[in-house]
Amino acid sequence: MKHIIKGNEPQSLKKYRLETPNATYKGLSREEVRKKLIEEQGAICAYCMCRISNNKNKKANNLSIEHYRSQYRHKNFELTYNNMLGVCNGNAGGPSNKLICDKSKSKFDRTHDLTVDPLMVERINQIKYTKEGEIHSNNKDINRDLNEILNLNEQQLKEERSTVYKHTKKKIKSFWAKAKGNRTKVRSLLLSEMQNLDSKDFSPLCGVSIYLINKQLAKV
Repeated sequence: MKHIIKGNEPQSLKKYRLETPNATYKGLSREEVRKKLIEEQGAICAYCMCRISNNKNKKANNLSIEHYRSQYRHKNFELTYNNMLGVCNGNAGGPSNKLICDKSKSKFDRTHDLTVDPLMVERINQIKYTKEGEIHSNNKDINRDLNEILNLNEQQLKEERSTVYKHTKKKIKSFWAKAKGNRTKVRSLLLSEMQNLDSKDFSPLCGVSIYLINKQLAKV
């Protein structure tokens, strides 16, 4: 999971909310909201960090608008932009044990609010990754969200994160070799790599790389 910095709400959403009597999410034209979410999230899912698209071709469009606080339990937040996240299709239509992100979360929306929050850097900093691709936290509530509510340790996701983990570790090792052990040069290379990860379109699963680079930066 990667920290998301929300921008200003789309004007179409603000206008609809303020000028439409008894406005509901169901009646909202969402195209501008979808474009804004793609832009501020660098085209990755707010939960699993896989690539999302708002393509006009419906077959290539896998973006859904997720309400962080569920519409069922928090009707007063259904038109609040800061409560909206862009997420993937969550393996919709697949077996129950393969559902991830909001599709898995929907099973708990009547009873559970998330503790983990991609809008809070303090929460994101409590997330860790293993070389096997497992995502976890020492915070038991966040750990439950990651494992049970969002099902982010689904096997395919773990395998993909493991690949990113190993690739990033190899790249960090190459930085040390390139800098011939010079810690200042290594730090500069790490910071440059971090900047690349924060480019306009974020790398899928980039939270794994950010986690490892931050760990290495703490040592140099």
